[in-house]
Amino acid sequence: MGKISRHNGNLNLQIIVIAIALMALFCSSTITTPLSESFLEAEARPAGDSFLRSNIVDEVSTKIHDITKKLRDVKGEKVPNQYIVVLKDSNLLSTEKVKSLAGEAANQGASLRHIYDNALGGFAIRVPNDKALEAILKIPEVDYVEPDIKVKAFIQSLPTGIDRVDADLSSTKSGDGSGAVNADIGILDTGIDLSHPDLNVYRHVTFVSGTSSGNDDNGHGTAVAGIAAAKDNSDGVVGIAPGARLWSIKVLDSSGNGFISDIIEGIDYVTAHSDEIDVANLSFGGDGSNTALRTAIINSVLSGVTYAAAAGNDEKDASTVIPASYPEVIAVSAIVDTDGKCGGLSSSTSYGNDDTLADFSNFGSVVDIAAPGVLIKSTARGSSYTNSFSGTSASTPHVTGAAALYNSENPNATPSDIRNALRNSGSSPATICNGNGYGYFTGDQDNNAEPLLYIGTSSAVTGTYHYSPSFVLSGNNYQDVPSSSSLQLSQFSVAAWFKTSTNFGSDAFIVNKGGAGSDSSGQNLNYGIWMTSTEKVKAGFETSSGADQYITSPTSYNDGQWHYAVVTFGGSSIVLYVDGVQVGTKSTLGASPETSGTKPVRIGANSRVTPSGNFFTGEVDEVRVWNDDLTVQQVTDAFAGTSFNTLEQVLYLGFSSTALSGGYNYDPSLSLSGPS
Repeated sequence: MGKISRHNGNLNLQIIVIAIALMALFCSSTITTPLSESFLEAEARPAGDSFLRSNIVDEVSTKIHDITKKLRDVKGEKVPNQYIVVLKDSNLLSTEKVKSLAGEAANQGASLRHIYDNALGGFAIRVPNDKALEAILKIPEVDYVEPDIKVKAFIQSLPTGIDRVDADLSSTKSGDGSGAVNADIGILDTGIDLSHPDLNVYRHVTFVSGTSSGNDDNGHGTAVAGIAAAKDNSDGVVGIAPGARLWSIKVLDSSGNGFISDIIEGIDYVTAHSDEIDVANLSFGGDGSNTALRTAIINSVLSGVTYAAAAGNDEKDASTVIPASYPEVIAVSAIVDTDGKCGGLSSSTSYGNDDTLADFSNFGSVVDIAAPGVLIKSTARGSSYTNSFSGTSASTPHVTGAAALYNSENPNATPSDIRNALRNSGSSPATICNGNGYGYFTGDQDNNAEPLLYIGTSSAVTGTYHYSPSFVLSGNNYQDVPSSSSLQLSQFSVAAWFKTSTNFGSDAFIVNKGGAGSDSSGQNLNYGIWMTSTEKVKAGFETSSGADQYITSPTSYNDGQWHYAVVTFGGSSIVLYVDGVQVGTKSTLGASPETSGTKPVRIGANSRVTPSGNFFTGEVDEVRVWNDDLTVQQVTDAFAGTSFNTLEQVLYLGFSSTALSGGYNYDPSLSLSGPS
């Protein structure tokens, strides 16, 4: 017996030694990376083939593995000794149970940072050492534990955005000086200036250690809030959803940095108030992964809250950026827009040219929509304003405000409905610029052509031809209006309805006026609109030296239908419209039209050559010439036939008499003035 006892005693001692070694391994500095099962087996296998020893070692190994697999590794900048604890069946646990388990963790030496009981069942902790973490991992109700990671506000630097997405043309008509949107927006950020007169701050809360309110101590959150919802009054700026109730939810510190654990607490707060908060803005993020954060967002979205998240400012694929890469959020990239209009006509910035993807903006298949994000005017701390807010942090609240506006008009819409509505109403690469905000951008760095945010109530101009009879052109007739000083123009707008009846082998002129000079085809062109050999609309002028300043439509118009063409030149750019929509622009870089010479304004053929050529075949009507460039609205009104600018109008041909034929010279019986 003594021999057997001595043998059993040695065995027990060996097992104890092995167990101590295993626990030492478990509590080592490698705690942040779960130990592999094979590693544990290799280190724990004692010499010999004792069945008892093997079973005991296997049991110890299994228990250690079960504990260590609860500790999940994450990508990103980890915060030392801070962890997020997620409980099993977290959606089914009562608040009391969550608090009880959090208290158990505190009893193990952890300090509690947050308790989650809405978007997530769990809590955030800070532990003094690995032993305390080990004790928490052993709690049976713990599902998994993740290291906390850092995030930051997506800002390049601290108001064309509202104009570009045509919020002034939306249902709320941002900027008309009245009205407020009945919606609630959660701004999860550095806080909001609680006393800013241009912001309707409804509630505030902070989850940042060392702060006591949702007041902004950085400025980032206040700028975000202004883009989304600045009041529509006579002061400062106006937001996409003017006057919406703002919830200042402070989750970032005075440097614009924060922890995922604080972000989750903010989302938990939003979820607790999901019967009030409609949309939440997340203008921050970081590289990494975090299951707890995504779970919280998923549950919050299921409760009815729509989230918009910044894609990031690192000029890279956003697929690794959280929370933007989560499919439950609306991820937003940023474009440059310096004039509030499509077309790329305005000045460039250090972040890129007008109407291009901002050079800092992240991109990729996870991005859902783009919005203006460079040099945006908005509210600032101290009841003031800034005009230099840039970054995807600035583009995101445009989408947040648009989501709130849509939700206010469609209260039963789900977050998925809102995302789809905003994407469907946005412009695409196929969109033809309308001269306002409805048009696309260039410079995207991927094959994912995300829509560009647009919330104007009318993205398409309507107009129909109703001026019959017209001037019928059979391919060998035309009409002239003699030249005069009033028709020799250095700035101009020219318009005409036209309908083709055949394909053209060469240029075919609708309306044009020749000037002087030695152009090989006759004399230089003062102004004109014509069809190319591929039935595209072409327009512009030539300089006194014969230099061409032309612009051509991207689309052909040989469908036998009536169309309305307008070309304008105000001294720096030629703009071409067809059917009320801007189809092209060209900067002339200081070039000016040839204005001298006595060639006529000719309808249906080339004014510069004798005998006449380049005949148009089809019908032309309602020819107008102005001595100034029309505004977009004036072009729209003319196409719709609702009103015409008669103050600068120098020629009008309505062709109300019998259709003309032959080599027809100007008939003084035709009116030179028309309806107003």
